[in-house]
Amino acid sequence: MERGSVSNGVWTGVSLGSVLELAGTDVSRARSVLLIGLDSESPEQGFRRSMSIEKATDPDTLLVYGLNGDPLPPDHGFPLRAVVPGWVGSSWIKWIGRIVVSSDPAWTRNNTTSYVLIGDDYPPEGRAEGTPVTEQSIKSALALPWPAQLPAGSQLLHGFAHSPNPLNKVEWSTDSGSTWTEATLHDPAERHSWARFEFAWSPRPGDYTVMTRASDIAGNSQPDAVPFNEKGYLFNQPLPHPISVV
Repeated sequence: MERGSVSNGVWTGVSLGSVLELAGTDVSRARSVLLIGLDSESPEQGFRRSMSIEKATDPDTLLVYGLNGDPLPPDHGFPLRAVVPGWVGSSWIKWIGRIVVSSDPAWTRNNTTSYVLIGDDYPPEGRAEGTPVTEQSIKSALALPWPAQLPAGSQLLHGFAHSPNPLNKVEWSTDSGSTWTEATLHDPAERHSWARFEFAWSPRPGDYTVMTRASDIAGNSQPDAVPFNEKGYLFNQPLPHPISVV
């Protein structure tokens, strides 16, 4: 694949908000919830990242202990991890050992210098060197090797798209984005879930570059260009996928 892989899972757990409520959290005064992992011998060194109280109390933000009907595997954060749908993976803290609620924003390495958009288009926020990365970006990709080789003639190409909001359209192009044709988007196009799309293509032998572009119900679409940030986070321009047809 070279551009990564993707899957869906069935998580078993409880909402983080309900745990905070049982702990007597005063939501009206809280601003930040810091999750700290046990992935270090020193409690002060465990991976940690904070989120707003609004995201922490979202019903879809979970503390989970099971995956696909089985106990959570060690590699996935046993015995307890966070699932924060719509937000980047650095917020999905594994091996949770401690939760800290504060009335002030919590700043750590992972939202001041790491996982931060740093560049001219991203003014510093609080103690961060730029804008901390939170919500995922809309994206799509073909389910093909990179580069791909296909036989000439009629065939059905598949891919997957994702956005923090429900998707409503995926398009494809073979002329570097000059023209776009709508693909078939398969149900369920649910919030937080990858969605499968497909389209029929009948190429002659030759070398092609195929691109896909997703859009969602909030009006977001993969952009023609992404403002520069030093670490390249959230890059989501339509990818030119090289395909050789023989």
